[in-house]
Amino acid sequence: IKKYLSGIGTSYLKSNGVDLSVGDDCAILAAKSKLLISTDTSIVDVHFLKSMPSDAIAYRSVAVALSDIAAMGGNTVAFNLSLVMPYFNPGWMKAFRKGLQKISKEFKLPLIGGDLVKGPLQVSVTVLGKPEKKILLRSNAQPGDILCLSGALGFGYIGLKEYKRHGELNIKTKPYLFPSAQIDYGRMIASTASSAIDISDGIIQDLSHLISSSGVGCNLDLDRVPLANKNYAKQCLEFGDDYHLLFTVPPKRLLALQVKLKSCKKKCHTIGVMGGKKLILKN
Repeated sequence: IKKYLSGIGTSYLKSNGVDLSVGDDCAILAAKSKLLISTDTSIVDVHFLKSMPSDAIAYRSVAVALSDIAAMGGNTVAFNLSLVMPYFNPGWMKAFRKGLQKISKEFKLPLIGGDLVKGPLQVSVTVLGKPEKKILLRSNAQPGDILCLSGALGFGYIGLKEYKRHGELNIKTKPYLFPSAQIDYGRMIASTASSAIDISDGIIQDLSHLISSSGVGCNLDLDRVPLANKNYAKQCLEFGDDYHLLFTVPPKRLLALQVKLKSCKKKCHTIGVMGGKKLILKN
């Protein structure tokens, strides 16, 4: 643990309010406000392939957890990691550490605790974040709100399909091997959006969660949902693993948000309207 899971993101400890990180029984955070906390567990051959390079496994495992912070409009603070592996492989661990360092640097995110256990390969990550003035929830969508999407779906599916075929990192496989947590996007929409959720399980399933939490239905226009490849439309809609944000915006505030996002070269796809009591799919 000391050799491979320490010293990651230490330059961000002070600025992120961490008084003590790896090296004692617990980390210490000097929290002066609410904290966002989420845990994700990634299991070999369920959430990632055994054949994947370990730097991608590390990066992906943290990014998946960070996507929950993005969905609530939060800023990153720190993360804990528990690694279960069948046997110790120094080369594998060295590359795994590089993956952690990569995402740590990208999000200014220190690793403040770790555990290493023998068993079937899996990675559990707990992320901590701080909310903006307003915390985005799944439960506040209102009738008449516009349903929006941060980007095209299906790149996760296409990436996995391509990796199984060629087993290498390239422009097609990168979205699956190294998915992007939409932290900046989430912060930008936090003050305007009424509700949000990340797309990890496919748009229909995740939209159903938002509908259930908010108690309001939705008319979803499938033809307006941007897809990575229309030849695989069903898979792009159902596979998940895209980690884009699905969110609702009051109609009067939509144009201002679109202008704001466009100025930062980010897209805002309008794909439906909240209303009624159930999900209605329109083609």
